[in-house]
Amino acid sequence: MNERIKKLTEMTLSGEMYVPSAATNYDRCDHFLSPVKMSGKRVCEYIENQPFKIPEECCFTGFFRFDGSVEGDVFGRLGHKSFRDAQPAFFCNPVDNLLIFEWQHSVADFEKIIKRGVSGILSDIDSSMKTHEGDEKATEFLETQKDLCHSIIKRARLGSEKALEVAQKCQNEEYRNNLLNLSKSLLKIPLQPAQNFYEAVLCTYFCFAYLPDSIGLIDRYLYPYYKKDLENGTLTNEKAKEYLQELFLMFQSRFSPTAWNFHRGGETHFCVGGYLPDGTDGFTELSRLVVDSLMELPTWIPQISLRWTKKTPHKIFRYMLDAERNDKNKRIAFVNDEPRIKGLVEHAGIPYELAVSYTMIGCNELSLPGGMVFGFDPMNILRSVENTFHKRSDDIINAKTFDEFYTIYEKELFSDLWQAEKISHGFQNIRSRDCNLVSNFLLDGCIENAKSCTQGGLDRYIAVGILIGISNVIDSLAITKQFVFDEKLVKMSELVDALKNNWKGYEELRALIMKKGNFFGNDDDCSNNIARRFMASINKWNNTDNYLGKKWLFGNLIGYWAHNKFFGNATSATPDGRLDGDPTNFGIGQTGGKDRSGICALLNAVAKCDPDAVLTGPSVTNLMLDEALVKNDDNFEKLVSLLETYFKNGGTHFQLTYVSKEELVNAKKCPENHRSLRVRVSGFSDYFVLLNGNLQDEIIERTSHKN
Repeated sequence: MNERIKKLTEMTLSGEMYVPSAATNYDRCDHFLSPVKMSGKRVCEYIENQPFKIPEECCFTGFFRFDGSVEGDVFGRLGHKSFRDAQPAFFCNPVDNLLIFEWQHSVADFEKIIKRGVSGILSDIDSSMKTHEGDEKATEFLETQKDLCHSIIKRARLGSEKALEVAQKCQNEEYRNNLLNLSKSLLKIPLQPAQNFYEAVLCTYFCFAYLPDSIGLIDRYLYPYYKKDLENGTLTNEKAKEYLQELFLMFQSRFSPTAWNFHRGGETHFCVGGYLPDGTDGFTELSRLVVDSLMELPTWIPQISLRWTKKTPHKIFRYMLDAERNDKNKRIAFVNDEPRIKGLVEHAGIPYELAVSYTMIGCNELSLPGGMVFGFDPMNILRSVENTFHKRSDDIINAKTFDEFYTIYEKELFSDLWQAEKISHGFQNIRSRDCNLVSNFLLDGCIENAKSCTQGGLDRYIAVGILIGISNVIDSLAITKQFVFDEKLVKMSELVDALKNNWKGYEELRALIMKKGNFFGNDDDCSNNIARRFMASINKWNNTDNYLGKKWLFGNLIGYWAHNKFFGNATSATPDGRLDGDPTNFGIGQTGGKDRSGICALLNAVAKCDPDAVLTGPSVTNLMLDEALVKNDDNFEKLVSLLETYFKNGGTHFQLTYVSKEELVNAKKCPENHRSLRVRVSGFSDYFVLLNGNLQDEIIERTSHKN
């Protein structure tokens, strides 16, 4: 990196680039207006009042944050009153130990705003006003959107004036020219379409404040500008790299160094690569430049995922894994386009040409450009097993075959899924009471439908459900089949009693199960077949007869919060050896050394379990490897081939952590000696010593694979 970027990096990490909010005074007579008009008026005043951060080293400016005094962007939801009221009641607080209220993610359609500018959005608003003429509610909403656009334009002009002011005082000729270019560009961007690579990046950053979640597929929507400017000689790779690095630094500077998520790499998640609409692989020279630019920075944000396809060259996959193993801040993860696009097309009903534009966001959710993810919040899928053994014990004791038992279980599973859908609908009703005014111009359909993205305005959305405890369910069913019906090592009545007594008096049985059980992740026929049968049941239930009117894409991560612990606290003992109150698992891997047949068996089991692409929503597969597997070059080449085969066989996702169990245990005991130890958690990375005890224990329990 050059001297300008080094200086910006120092300023970013020290907190100098953090942009605090400026308090805005509002007219008390605003209350005479309708709620929507008052909110719209105040949003515009707030935006126009926010300061600019423009040190002389800058080429970009424009980001600001909402403080909660007005209804802000739809990601942060500051100022969204109903959402705020629901948080203490339901956030990290399960309903019936079944469902937890969670955040929602979205991604702006940056390509649209870059190509059309705010002037194009204003044209869309005028067209929509004609379409909805006579509809007072729609007209009122559209008027606020027009006012918002004019405030965005005014803010760009204010930024232009500020940049010029800084330029006039700047003694460094290079920096002064950068500032003059910034000032000149803000008179055009984002009002008019971008004409070059610099303007496209500036437009992306300037508009990011209105939906600061993900930047989507920047290697695609920036590529035409990058290629054109290289060809006409107005851009070099070195200058493009500068612009990208400054952009990434600005994303890191969204957070104060004292913020709890300043070091947490689950923010501003985006992707490179993946299928293009014509079926070719989309990893380009710009994709590589994006990765190289990020890897040079000693930051934690943003996070990036490679979208692998069957057409991804081996050398590209190896390059990304090599970048990952050398990244001390653990910012890279890997997703497989093959099952993901199958899920988007066959379950979500999205045309292939649009499905290939998906991006990963947040911890590992996914969205389309200009879209959001709706639906299930995190669900305790293990409750169905608990109900089967603790509430339907008489029925299962009388079951003559495993098929009879499974039929009883499946009814409990479906009952819980419908109950979760009902609770989720209630959560969504709460969210929809807020009328978001800030983010709609970056989302698809809101202007045309004259409705807020929170109130049914979106055309692009994916219904997702997060199922926590999947491997516990598979293990519980597999143990029941193996011990009760196949090998007849225990009667169902004994197993039921063992669970109702929390294994007290049945310690030998539990020890035998833990030693001999056919647990998921060992690639044996019993657990593999149970896994596929369970996924088939989920697929059987999954239909359009729900409040969103489309099939779900299911996942298995917990995000930032210990939902697996919240659920586990109130979940009774289960046949997989869990005790009352033990946390449930998350992800589709295995813990506690149950995957005793090695990493190949684990990857084979995961790749085989979901042929219908049910788990192509917010998913995570954690792999913990011995450091020697990645530091030794010969071993590393084998690992690359192994993980490539895993994707070819159908695996959806993986993220890597290289550390021994001993080091993790020592880090928990003596955190002061292990402050630099960084791990992948649930779609994000963080310093191990900064994690809560539950997450630390979960990581310690993962099997560390040495070969």
